[in-house]
Amino acid sequence: MIRIAPPASGSRLNTASSGGYCFDGIDMTPAAFAAAFGTTAREVSDGTGLDSAVLLAQWANETAWGTVVVGNNLGNIRCSPTTFCRYASLGDFATACIATFHNGFYNAVLAAKTPESQLAALVESPWDSNHYGGSLQSFYVPVEVYEMTPAEDATLNRSDSILAGSRLNSKAVDQALIDIEKEVRAIGTPPPATVDL
Repeated sequence: MIRIAPPASGSRLNTASSGGYCFDGIDMTPAAFAAAFGTTAREVSDGTGLDSAVLLAQWANETAWGTVVVGNNLGNIRCSPTTFCRYASLGDFATACIATFHNGFYNAVLAAKTPESQLAALVESPWDSNHYGGSLQSFYVPVEVYEMTPAEDATLNRSDSILAGSRLNSKAVDQALIDIEKEVRAIGTPPPATVDL
């Protein structure tokens, strides 16, 4: 098989039968799948330039919407022709996934610029011997709805921190309050006078 991940120095790769997790039989909605693995997709996206929703679509196919995830290996990366890699964490998987995309077999995928061209290149690539049945579109459409920009994600994370009672640094809180006050003033300011012609 071609999608063999090179071992990284200091890698915590675990090919033993233990490690990682398996969600056999648990139904995940596209929203739950995107929520569970979106951070990992954004990490791999940062290392490859691939759209995070494209990665989620591939992983949704590979894991049957998260029902079978063994060893934190969302992409079913192989360690040998007969074994799948197991990773101690999703972060370790992300590192291996980035390395796998950069191993030379996926240059056409990395060169694709739009989500549609990335999906097509991934389908044509050697990642899946069946070439994903010719399309990943049925997996892409449901997860694309849940894709957030990094700014939206940061805002959501800040909101989650506030709701969870975590302390943000006072500078960030002060700036957020200033920004909110500016927006409130802008809303309350009447528009400039208009002139009828």
